[in-house]
Amino acid sequence: MFSLDNNRSNFNYKKELSPLALSLGFKKGFMMKKSRVFSIGLLLIATLATPLMAQEVEISVEDQFFYDVGQENQPQMPSDVVFVQNLQNQLEAGSLEGAIELFSSMPQELADNDDLTVLLASLYISKGDYSNAIKTANLVLDKDSSNLEAMELVSMASRASGDRVKYNEVNKMILAKDPYNASVNIMQAEDYSLSKKYKLSRDSYKKVLKKEPENEDALYGVAMTSYYLDDLDNAKETCEQILAKDPDNVQALAFMGKLYAENNSNAKACEYMEKALEYGGDNYDYLLELGLYYKKRNLVSKSIEVTKKAVTLEPDYFLGYAYLAGMYDEMDDFKNALENYHKVIETNPAYYFAYEETGILEFHEGNYDQAIRMFTLANNYSPSYSYQMMIAVSYLKKKDTINAKKILAQIMKPLDRESLEYNIARFFSESYSKNAEASITQKLSKEDNSNKKGKMLFYMGLYYEINGLKDVAKEFYAKVTSMQAPMFFEYRLAEWGMK
Repeated sequence: MFSLDNNRSNFNYKKELSPLALSLGFKKGFMMKKSRVFSIGLLLIATLATPLMAQEVEISVEDQFFYDVGQENQPQMPSDVVFVQNLQNQLEAGSLEGAIELFSSMPQELADNDDLTVLLASLYISKGDYSNAIKTANLVLDKDSSNLEAMELVSMASRASGDRVKYNEVNKMILAKDPYNASVNIMQAEDYSLSKKYKLSRDSYKKVLKKEPENEDALYGVAMTSYYLDDLDNAKETCEQILAKDPDNVQALAFMGKLYAENNSNAKACEYMEKALEYGGDNYDYLLELGLYYKKRNLVSKSIEVTKKAVTLEPDYFLGYAYLAGMYDEMDDFKNALENYHKVIETNPAYYFAYEETGILEFHEGNYDQAIRMFTLANNYSPSYSYQMMIAVSYLKKKDTINAKKILAQIMKPLDRESLEYNIARFFSESYSKNAEASITQKLSKEDNSNKKGKMLFYMGLYYEINGLKDVAKEFYAKVTSMQAPMFFEYRLAEWGMK
């Protein structure tokens, strides 16, 4: 089943699919969020608006009368002030298209304003129009080749568009002028993180802090990379530094939850994650992470509740269904487990472990057609003797010996005739033979690979179960279940076979 406790041998939730790890980068990427670029616009417009709004408009006594009574001949505000007001309104409303469209009718007196040109370039980046972002930023650089803001925007747009040559070229120029430049060092840190070069990434974040010691993006980057370097004390100290200045910082609160969970302080982890959700609103990754913390505290109903809530936020993403399936599976609620395993398959067809888990439960529930379908799909993604044998025995469970023998023939064809695998497949395919049984028993006694031996013991037990010899089958299943640290899915089927 899907484990929520990071103990699956081929599925490390901490480094692979932990929701918070996904939010740190694996799901959405470390790339600078567009909202950060968009916020540049709001800051710029604020600096522009203040002096323009402060312009005095002389109004005569007569004009004041008409102004007060609302006549149409009120004195007009200067066009540049109106433009900035309208632009500010569009930005505050979050309308990229509206803000960009205003620039087509920008007053002539603002046409050479470099701050507004930089703003337009940043809006194009937020829109994802990187070509126009670069063209617009270059209008500023054509007049002032040392303009760092314009160079930073060219760097961001080049990176986002995949032009690594231009990206590296511009970064080199920026760092030559400003070695501790926040924008470039943070982007480079993110690049290093994507390549799992966490020490280099942390060094880049620390460069930013030399110039801007309270830069929250850099501080959070140091905390994050420290976590991946297993320097949990430094990660926690850095997060605490962020929260000391900004106690409502949602990202830092969530990460503190993660850090407490790493030390098995799950009650404290829940406390921080609940605050992150309180201040930041519902968030898919945070809800899943909170569900994990509840699960570790044996608060399974609360874990299911928040995980279901996460699924409603992103119904097309597989991870929430995987967690629900795992929890229901552990509770032996196979109906709900199967429902969620099928949702995993629907939302992430490439995740073949879901086919395996679903096949196991469908087999257990006696849904052999579905079991055949699931194990076939699993085998298509990752060909396996086990999957092929489960397909064959599912046909035998259906008393469809013709198709079972076809599958068994395919299994045997590439195998060494002296191998244990070949002899067991042949044992299923042919009429019972005492000599064949004795040969298999001898080969089993000589098998040193515990996982292989466990699998083969299971299939021998299943052979006897299918042929109505349940007591003999249980003897073989008992040998399987007595094994320590099993690493094969058949172990679970053997456990059920003992009941």
